[in-house]
Amino acid sequence: MWSRLRHLLRLRADTTALATPPPPAPVRWAPPAGWIARRRTHTAAYAGLDADGVARARALAPAAARRVLEAAARALRHEFDLLGSGPFVPVDPDRPVREGYQPIDWYLDPVRHLRFPRGVPHTEWRLYEMRPGNADVKYPWELARCQHWVTLGQAWRLTGDDRFAREIVDQLDDFVEANPVGIGINWTCTMDVALRVVSWVMALDLVRDCEGIDEAARARAYTALFDHGVFIRGNLENTYEVTSNHFLSNVLGLWFLAAAFEDLPDGQAWGAFAREALEAEIDVQVLPDGADFESSVPYHRLVAELFLGGARLADHRGQPLSAHYRARVRDMIAYLAGVQRPDGLMPQSGDADDGRLHVMGGTGMTTPQDPRHLFGPAAVMFDEPAWLAAGGEAGVWEAAWWGLPLPAAVPDEGRLPPVTRLFPDAGHAVVRDDGLYLLITNSIVGTKGFGNHKHHDQLGFEYHVGGVPVVVDPGSYVYTSDAAARNLFRSTRYHSTLSVDGEEQHEMNPEWLFRLFEQGHAEHLSFGEAGGWVEYRGRHVGYTRLPAPVTHERRIRLQRATGRLEIEDVLSGSGTHALAWHFHLAPGVEASVAGGSARLATGAGTVLLAWPSGVDARVSDAWESPSYGVRRACRAVDLSAEVSLHGDAVFRFTMAPEAHAS
Repeated sequence: MWSRLRHLLRLRADTTALATPPPPAPVRWAPPAGWIARRRTHTAAYAGLDADGVARARALAPAAARRVLEAAARALRHEFDLLGSGPFVPVDPDRPVREGYQPIDWYLDPVRHLRFPRGVPHTEWRLYEMRPGNADVKYPWELARCQHWVTLGQAWRLTGDDRFAREIVDQLDDFVEANPVGIGINWTCTMDVALRVVSWVMALDLVRDCEGIDEAARARAYTALFDHGVFIRGNLENTYEVTSNHFLSNVLGLWFLAAAFEDLPDGQAWGAFAREALEAEIDVQVLPDGADFESSVPYHRLVAELFLGGARLADHRGQPLSAHYRARVRDMIAYLAGVQRPDGLMPQSGDADDGRLHVMGGTGMTTPQDPRHLFGPAAVMFDEPAWLAAGGEAGVWEAAWWGLPLPAAVPDEGRLPPVTRLFPDAGHAVVRDDGLYLLITNSIVGTKGFGNHKHHDQLGFEYHVGGVPVVVDPGSYVYTSDAAARNLFRSTRYHSTLSVDGEEQHEMNPEWLFRLFEQGHAEHLSFGEAGGWVEYRGRHVGYTRLPAPVTHERRIRLQRATGRLEIEDVLSGSGTHALAWHFHLAPGVEASVAGGSARLATGAGTVLLAWPSGVDARVSDAWESPSYGVRRACRAVDLSAEVSLHGDAVFRFTMAPEAHAS
């Protein structure tokens, strides 16, 4: 098997310069006689709804069904909307239409209208040297995950229209032709190869009954899937300083392949490896309080989905993972439910790239900031009715396509349960009570100090009142395509906290877009509630590396009954320093400054922000990013002062609805 892979990876688009004849083409695995017919008798993964199940899901969640069919119609037209691109149709300029099928351009950055080079072996790929201009490789990677194939498979089961099923096979043949194994950018990140596998396995399961797909097409599909398994096993992303969501995705790809090829020695070997790795990674990547260790709420959602999908596949195959594993996954969902905003969305604390295990609700049909689909399957798997209500119709629809029992009706989407909790390992303190919400961030540099998805957000916060966001995390926006924007969105000065002398809270080389060096050493001093006030006190020492060191301690108090927020910053140190406070406002919140306060006009009324004397204020233009590649104009209130420290200095601020501001 491995010799075949090595031969595949030696292939080049141009062999004319070889001094000796090329080696013979490798012998690829092909399904044995009768294998395809046996494979069609059962589902490898869990999305195998029968006709009655499809009818029930459609009756319970009609809006979700409509979204899936709309998304599938777009996929038939090869119309995609990925990572903030807006609608685009990637037409391959190098390959002509054949039998009515227009080949897809799998190498396109649709935002910058640039194409990545073809024919480069993955072992020779160098992003910054070989990409055209500032093209963003995440666009072709995202398309090549083929997550719209599950949408096509669902549409076939909903309608019986063979066009949706045949489109999956046509696109598979198209992809294989344009992306030979190991050649081109769509083989340069094993994570994306593995997530593509999940999409293919699920989609082929969904159309297993379609008579419009002949056995030869199915054989080509499973041969290509087998090639993916060989590639993933030989190119695991576990050679860095620490494993992360990339390696976990590799493992999930092999886990799904093991289900598809469970009767073959290779499939059994992949499964044994994946099971052991899943059981190990749940302890490597999940903190004691249930949070993903990468210091990012959006990445937590991805990793929780990966681990939850792993558990569901094990149950589906009748080979459950350990009770310890399941308990840890449950902790992950509890954390996600705990930090969820009153509007149901995730706070964008840390990086976000919209990653998913698979998409059951129609590709491109919901905001990536919405995690509610995940509460449906988790509610059924862990017997948590409150999560089913939190997931609403999206959660019920998702649970159905995970092959789980459905409720008699979609639960009423009541308000989320109140939360007052400190997640000490994640570094998040949260208060949620109806439309009131406060999230305080004071976290470690994640991924065991690698800091790949961490932002400079120590002692920053997000604040909602009256069900309306007022102060929000700015989000992440983009990665490699715009280094300046990448560094701005993760900088101290773009988060609702204090910066000293323009320094970042952690050491950062601006050329290292996925690395921070721990300097802040976050510390939780206290958290509790008394007399109707919830109070958090925390500290970090990121500014002690300045020539005149400074320690920043912050106390934040929230009054439940009124929504009044009080912030007290204590700076300990010596010397003269330039201080800058930033309050990042949600899109739609307008600000005006008069004297020692600012009026913040929101959809639910006016909030007043007040600060101490001797502080200068201005309203600035800013950006907020709800998902990868998307940014929305917003405003910020920026305060500044120059001070001479001789021991401790205290600065107090308040934010409150106008009626409670005095």
